[in-house]
Formats: sequence, structure tokens, C-alpha cells
Amino acid sequence: MWKNIIGQDHVIENLKSVFLSGKTGHAYLFEGSGGVGKDAVAIEFAKLLNCLDPVNGNEACDKCDNCRKISAFRSEYFKFICALPASKSDESDSDPVDKLAGSDFDEYMEQISAKSDDPYHRISISGANNIRINSIRDLVSKIYLSAPSGITKVFIVSEADKMKQEASNALLKILEEPPKNSILILTTSKVNSLPQTIIGRCQRVHFEALHEKDIAEKLLTDGGYTEKQVNLAARLCFGSYSRAIDLLHMGIEELRNTALEYLVSLLRNDPASVISICRNISAKNDKEKTRQFLFFLNIWIRDLLRVKAAGEAIPDLLTNYDLAERLGKLNSNFPESDIFNIVLQLEEADKLIGQNIQLTLILVNLSIKLKKYFVKPAV
Repeated sequence: MWKNIIGQDHVIENLKSVFLSGKTGHAYLFEGSGGVGKDAVAIEFAKLLNCLDPVNGNEACDKCDNCRKISAFRSEYFKFICALPASKSDESDSDPVDKLAGSDFDEYMEQISAKSDDPYHRISISGANNIRINSIRDLVSKIYLSAPSGITKVFIVSEADKMKQEASNALLKILEEPPKNSILILTTSKVNSLPQTIIGRCQRVHFEALHEKDIAEKLLTDGGYTEKQVNLAARLCFGSYSRAIDLLHMGIEELRNTALEYLVSLLRNDPASVISICRNISAKNDKEKTRQFLFFLNIWIRDLLRVKAAGEAIPDLLTNYDLAERLGKLNSNFPESDIFNIVLQLEEADKLIGQNIQLTLILVNLSIKLKKYFVKPAV
């Protein structure tokens, strides 16, 4: 039901109106930053389009057979497509999920199960960097099949920007000749990475970043965390509910403090502490924890830049406003002129995490590169 969606009132009202008008488009592009509910709304819309007993005429009931099957990702008229690891079946037209190796298949099923339980769950599968061409071929083979009267086939391509050119070209053919009673919903946080030929054939729906208050209320309702932890996560997630959840799961206060300790160690030219932190963060090859560590480094550096620009630590200007005094003390040692290159190095390190490179090596190499920006050479 729509009440399960956080914010996005303008999107919901728009989709309600479209449904009531009976003039649903054949392809939609849900765009906006990560973790704001694009997949969640797409799934909810799929249920509404096939609900046997809509509430108030414009809301899925979540009780009928169609709603329950779509929620569980078990409807033959609903398909959720995401990035998958490479397999030997890329030349086949069959569903690539069926061709996944044992461990990859188990991980996929675990992630899909989590997604069906929580539509805001961000799917993360080892080695799944691209949407496979045979995923789109399988979509093509299914989208033109007939369906019972009153059924709308819905195909969601999550993170559609992960399609390579061959997959995009295959999808474009469907957009050029859309079948009846079928809807494609593409979701992306990187709309500029999609070909203009695809963008131009979809109805674009923009999703705003979520309000801090809405995120905090949802987290407190779900329970499990203190009010202090929830408020901190809501403030630091920059409008992304999924990121707020990730931060809480990883221990937001400890991770934030570790990132600050790392910066202090760089400023003090303390390589032993820097290496120790790198090893602790990358232990167990936890890619998401490593990404969040880089995220916190970025926040600290931007806060330090704000302090530098203002000449003092003004809490209202800072993301980490509760630690304004600490930031003020670090200000004198922070290299103002190199902020662009520092942020650039953090972004490059984040990209490397998605590749098959040892995490400790990524962080150590990052530290070596950052050192020249933080440590002044002896005169």
C-alpha cells in the first residue's frame, strides 16, 4: 500500500491519477538519487496495476492473490531485473538466473528475498557489475507473451544505467515497438549514463531526496535503534533511506569516529595508525563498510572546508554540527587548496571497490595519494 512508501507524495499522486485515467504509459523512467524509493514505488505500482480489489480505487490492497505474488516476486507476469555476475550463458536467451553458479545463485536468492521483504533493500551481489544481455533477451521473450484479461505485465529494470550497449540496444527494440498490456519501469540514480534514445522513449518521473524528518520517523517506528542514532543517521544519509539503514547496521557513530581518526592520523603524519585503520576497515572484505568509510571521509573533508571558508566552526553550516568544536581545532592543519583533488581521490577509490581488488590495497594506495595533500614537505 502507498502508506509503506516514505515521502514522494508528488510521485504517488501522479501515478494514482495515471491509473484512474486508464492511460498508463508503456515505459517509465524513475530517476533520482539512490535509496529514495524508486524500486519501492515501482513494485507498489505493479501491484496496483494488477490488484483485484484496489483500496479507494487507487491503492493496492496487499491482500489479493496478485498483490501477494508480486510482493513475493513470484508472479509470472512480474519480473524484477538487476545486475548479475557474469556466467557462461551470456549468449543464451534463457533467464541468466537459472545459469548462475551455486554460490552466485544462493546469493542472488538471498538478495531477492530481502528485496521482497523490504522494497528499500539495496541489492548487492558479488561480481554483479552489469545487467546481462541475456537478462534483456529473456525480458524480450516474455514481454510479448499473452496474459489473461485484466493483467498488466510489469518488468522493472533496476539500476538500468548498468546496462552495456548491447543490452541497451536490445531494450530499445521493445521501446520502439511496445507490446500491449505490458509496462517497462527503468530505475536509475545515474540518468546521464543512459542512452538518449532510451531516455527519450520513456516517461520520466523524478524522485526527490527524502526529508530528514520522514526518514527519522520511519526508523523510529521500525525500532531497534536509539533516538540519537536515528537522528544522526537521518542527518548523514542525505535523503537516502537505504543509506541510513546501512549506516545504522554498520555502527554509525563508530564508523564516523574512525573516519575522523584516520584524517587526524594523516594530518599528524602517523603512517602506523593510518595502516592500522585501513586494515580494520577492510577486514572480512566488507565492501559496503569500506564504501561507507569513504563516504564519512568525504563528509569530514567537506565540513573542514566549510570551517576554512567561514573562518570558524559554525554548527548550522556543518553536517557534523555536534562536533563543531573538534572541527575548529583541526581547521588550522587542513589544506584548503587541495579539496578538489582529495574528493577526486575518494571517488576513484570508491569506483575501485566494485572491482576485484583487495580492499586493504585500495585504502593503502588512497592513503599514499592523500598524504601529499595533508603532509607538508620538510623545508
